[in-house]
Parts: sequence; structure tokens; C-alpha cells
Amino acid sequence: MSAPDFPVVFLTHGAGPMMFFESPAFPVFGEIDKNSPAAQWLRQLSQQLALPSLPKAILVITAHWETSNTIHISAQEKHTELLYDYHGFPSDAYKLKYNPLGDINLAKRVKTLLEEVGISAKLDDKRNFDHGVFIPLKLIYPDANIPVVSMSILQSLSPDQHLAIGKALAPLRKEQILIIGSGSSVHGFQVTQTQANAFMNELTKALTQYDEHDRERVLLNWDKVLPHARMNHPREEHFIPLHVVVGAAGSDRGVVLNPNVTSAQASFKFGV
Repeated sequence: MSAPDFPVVFLTHGAGPMMFFESPAFPVFGEIDKNSPAAQWLRQLSQQLALPSLPKAILVITAHWETSNTIHISAQEKHTELLYDYHGFPSDAYKLKYNPLGDINLAKRVKTLLEEVGISAKLDDKRNFDHGVFIPLKLIYPDANIPVVSMSILQSLSPDQHLAIGKALAPLRKEQILIIGSGSSVHGFQVTQTQANAFMNELTKALTQYDEHDRERVLLNWDKVLPHARMNHPREEHFIPLHVVVGAAGSDRGVVLNPNVTSAQASFKFGV
């Protein structure tokens, strides 16, 4: 009997580096500091996922890496430096370390899968991991003992393109690769709690109850059919990694991984 496909995961990765720090100096981030439910949940996520085996590698589609017409794929043997792509945090936020191995073979495999369906892709041996990669992984897999490859999203932010990207990556699920989309379920700084809840109620229904065709219809037209869509995502770079994840999910329906945190911080898993 063949091993089950690995799940695909969409993570809300929090506010910069705040899940490694106390909140008093930054009260606006009080709900996502090191002691928050969101941080505590991420620290136990490797156990909760209950994967059939340790991943051979992790592929992270990060909201913090946008490229123009070609998907870029990180291609370093070893990641010794990080990209601290945040501002105004304590000095220790710029001393965080996370140094997993890269996986050149996986990077090449991703490039091939994308190019086979006509999606332009290139290997990038310069790009260091941004905080959409190293913040959640440092919490989930602190030992950095699993190779990691990161991948950009396209500046077009096209729902259709990113669903297609996910579908192209789906074969990796049979190869013990954990695919993670790292973004945010809600990323509007003026959104009210009522607006966020209304948006998340409908999004969660689509991800957890609809079949793949109806789910895709919602995601293709998310800014028209989800309530208060543009208040929750004035610009959708943090939402688009979800489209990649849903594309890779195929017919697998989603489950909310962290129902005990505020809905704006929701994360989802598709598959076993």
C-alpha cells in the first residue's frame, strides 16, 4: 500500500518577529506575541499535523517574495543568512537565526513541474529566507533539521495563475514534501472585528464545506463574493499563497487548524 499524500497547509504567520518577543513595548501586537495563543499553537503544530513521516523537505510559498513574470525558487545548499524584511522592532529581532539546509534537487523539481505546464520559473541562488519563511518554521521546526526551499508569488496576484501554480506542484505531495503557503487570512489594518469575522465565516465555509469546483469559484472571485473583501485584504499578497495551497489540495477539503485563536489568524490544512 502506498503512503498517503502529504497535506498542504496555509499559515497565518503573524506580525513580523513578534511571536519571539514580549508585547509591552508593542501593544498593537499584543495578541501575537510569544505568549499568545497563536505562538503557542505554532510551537505544537508539528505534532498536530501528525504527518505519516518526517518531511523530506519543506516548500514555502511566501507572501513576502514577489517577482514579475517568473516564479523564483530558492536554490542555496545552506542558508546562513536571513532577510530581516521588517522594520522598527527590538534589536534582537535582527539577530534571530534559522539555518536549515536548502534542497537543490527539490528546487529543480519545482522548476520542472512549473515549466511543464507553461509557467515560467527560475532558480535563485541569492535570495535569503524572508520572515514569511523563517518565523513560522522557527516555531514549528526549531531544530532546522528539514531542508527548506522557498518560492515567490507573482506580482500579478492573479487568482487563476496561482491556482494553476498549486495544481502544478501537487505531485510533490506524493514525494514526502510538505507544501506551506505562508501569508495571512486577514491583512487589513483598518478592518474591524465584525468585518473580519464576516469575511472569515464565508471563507472558512468555502474552504471546509465546498467541493473543489465551488471552492475555486469563490477564490477566483474572492474580492467580489466574500464580504468586506478589500477591507480584509486591501492588497492581496498575503492572501494569494492560499490559492497556491488550494490548487495543490485537489479534492481534499480544508480544516481549520487553530480554531481557538481569533478568526483573523486562522490557518488551514488540506488532506491527511
